[in-house]
Amino acid sequence: MTGAPNGAADRPGMIDWAVAGTLLAALQDRPGPLEPLLAEVVRTAPPFRNTDYPLSPLPLVARHRTVTAAVPAVERYVALLGRITTLYRETPALRRWYDLGPAAEALIDADRPAPDEVTVCRLDGYLEQGTERLRLLENNADAPAGTLFSARINRLVGAVLDRAGATAPVAGAYTLSSERALLDVLVDALRRRGLDTGAPRVAVLQPTGRSNLESVEMVAAFRRCGIAAVLVDPRELRQVGATVWFGPHPVDVCWNKVNTVAWRTLVESDAELVGRWTRALATADFVHVNPFGARYVAESKFTLALPWDARFADLFTAAERALVADLLPWARRLEPEATAPDGVTPLDVDLVEHPDRYVLKEPYDIRGDGVTVGRATGRTAWRKAVDRAAAHRLVAQRYVAPTAYPVLRPDGEPPVVTMPVSFDSFVLGGRVHGFGSKASLNPRLNVFQGGQKLAVHVTGHAAGDGPARDRRTTAAVVPDGVASLPE
Repeated sequence: MTGAPNGAADRPGMIDWAVAGTLLAALQDRPGPLEPLLAEVVRTAPPFRNTDYPLSPLPLVARHRTVTAAVPAVERYVALLGRITTLYRETPALRRWYDLGPAAEALIDADRPAPDEVTVCRLDGYLEQGTERLRLLENNADAPAGTLFSARINRLVGAVLDRAGATAPVAGAYTLSSERALLDVLVDALRRRGLDTGAPRVAVLQPTGRSNLESVEMVAAFRRCGIAAVLVDPRELRQVGATVWFGPHPVDVCWNKVNTVAWRTLVESDAELVGRWTRALATADFVHVNPFGARYVAESKFTLALPWDARFADLFTAAERALVADLLPWARRLEPEATAPDGVTPLDVDLVEHPDRYVLKEPYDIRGDGVTVGRATGRTAWRKAVDRAAAHRLVAQRYVAPTAYPVLRPDGEPPVVTMPVSFDSFVLGGRVHGFGSKASLNPRLNVFQGGQKLAVHVTGHAAGDGPARDRRTTAAVVPDGVASLPE
């Protein structure tokens, strides 16, 4: 299977440079300094970041026509991730290939009442340099961040544009704005299991004393919607009859916001706790989101390499293989028989000779710590990383050069810095809801490694694609002082 163009050359690029340039000029040319205005809007806004980073008042402006053309393929790929979970259950060779271990296998097997799907997903991607072709690099299918804060960043930046007198773009249907999106998906998961009583009891899972701010804010947002929501530690789970409790709180559905790396340390090492979880998953009136098949199988970086592996080619249809080739860069696990994309050169040899072409990835990581970028790594360190990858059969993925975008720094010099950016797709309930972006001058685009998040505003509107919302005419002011798009 080889990569194939997805028609990007036949349609406009993803970024609406005309609108972006107009907004940048308006922000730069406005009378009076921009920094005090930005600081005032940030001061009165609700929390929107888990770690401190500077906020650019210039959104990444995406073209509605190109976004709409890309959405169906992204949604088909997330559906394919669900089917890969089913294949994992049904194919012994695949279970051996993933080698997840007894605790993970027990949790996946116990979670059979849940559908094989990725209910909530953030697909981290780049707009390929020179083409702006969307390339998906990772499946965040365990506990993706940003489902709440990305909408808040979009609204906050919209408020800055309004107050700065910039001509705000029309907000297309794929501009994230709703704080209810995740809650709606959780309630729908209950409904599909026949467990919706009309008064759902929702838990967000975080280790006691180590909760991130987005999880705390999520519980508060759910409560403002009239939902009984609590923040609980997954180790507190117990079952009474068909009801799951966390401490004193009965729970119908949970959003497990513990990433897989932390989960394996927190839960898998305790056989008694794993037993409590497997019993609850199999026998209680309780829905766990995301399903454990998504958290372990779809989340694994091994899944990026699976459709490219000739040994498993018969598990996929020609259309599925073409979809992967269209969206994802080439990837393979570094096993003894693995070859480079040319199908001839041993992969380990090509990795050593051409580090600029590759990225090495751990199966699970957080904050980019499990990613080694060949072109940003010294020769000696890279050779050690390749040796380790071979010993643990890690994933080698072809490097994708990201498009760069102007980032505005009202209190910095120079005030505009062009940075590589990501283009990340939020898929909830199988549907793309919107996009996020990270910008950084570092080789790994992560807010915990010197990066920052950008608002993503989708411009324009095509008939039938959802309601267009013009922020300048329909925005309402909410108590936090930030313009809020109607939901």
